Amino acid sequence: MDRVQQFTQAYSQAPWRKQLQGIGIFLVVLVVILLAASVFVSVTAKTAALGKEIQRNRQEIEELEFEIANMESQLAILTSASVMKQRAIEMGFRPATSEEIMYIHGPGYMGRDHVELAEPAQPTTATAPVISPAFTQSWVDWLARQFRAPLIPLAEAGP
Repeated sequence: MDRVQQFTQAYSQAPWRKQLQGIGIFLVVLVVILLAASVFVSVTAKTAALGKEIQRNRQEIEELEFEIANMESQLAILTSASVMKQRAIEMGFRPATSEEIMYIHGPGYMGRDHVELAEPAQPTTATAPVISPAFTQSWVDWLARQFRAPLIPLAEAGP
């Protein structure tokens, strides 16, 4: 019995070792929780920053689209027929008369090609649609023909 007591005493832990193991496990759990929290905070911060950047980019896109629309409307006003006519008169231009217009024939110029947007007209004849004979047999007819066909013995159906 004395020997069993010595054996258990040799392998039992001292109380201060048990306390150190408990503190060590607690610190490991604490470090893991802190790492997980830091990863969560980091991801959240990056997501927030990217969201803010997306908002800024969208606002910039809207501002640029507004500016483009404004410039297009200014261009439309400046190139309208009445404004162009007024500007031409201010620059000293006047409408040409029929005597002042001269038509010049350029060699090699064939003129504009005729554009036909519709298909060319073809004579229409009322004819029945042509169906291939391969598609005129129903599956019932095909099955009946298969059962009526003579069976070929395997010896005759060589390679």
